[in-house]
Amino acid sequence: MTTGGFDPNQGHQPFGAQQQGEHHYGQQSGGQQFNSGQAFGTAPFAQPDFGFDTSRPGELLPRLGARVIDGLIVGIPTAIVTTVISLALGSVLGSVVGALLTAAAVVGYFVLLETTRGQTPGKQLFSLRVVGPSGGLPTQQQSLIRNSFYVLSALGGLPLIGLLFGLLGTVAAIVIGVTINSSPTKQGKHDELAGGTRVVQG
Repeated sequence: MTTGGFDPNQGHQPFGAQQQGEHHYGQQSGGQQFNSGQAFGTAPFAQPDFGFDTSRPGELLPRLGARVIDGLIVGIPTAIVTTVISLALGSVLGSVVGALLTAAAVVGYFVLLETTRGQTPGKQLFSLRVVGPSGGLPTQQQSLIRNSFYVLSALGGLPLIGLLFGLLGTVAAIVIGVTINSSPTKQGKHDELAGGTRVVQG
């Protein structure tokens, strides 16, 4: 029995039923579910995603300092060995063998450490590391290319034509320094030739 046409059941739905036009909490229109835990920050705070790489390009001066330290580390023992070889083989033959040995030792030093650890002791001291074009460790070929200019400097110890190689090595070092300093990503010409290797800080 109703009074004045009023139906007490009209307009009432069972408790918890969803009315037309309303949305349950945690549900978006279009049937997409909304994760309320992410909305209120239950995701780990220790790993924020700001959408960019936190690594900074290695600046020229720290890289130069790292090269000097690495040069001393590999250069002093090599100089001692080449001196002994020169004394044993004579000045001309000893100079040739010593120059080739120096070139192999210096390039091998950088290639071995860059491809296995990403950094030499000098770079580690300045918190620098070498990465390949894809972000991982550089390959042997990439590291060999980016460090091949050391061969020119090492061959400066050759008799007669050593002066020419030494001059070319100096020019290569200047070009690399200038291109590093002028590049927004601090990539030198040697990095470009190696396919896009980078030296990063941190």
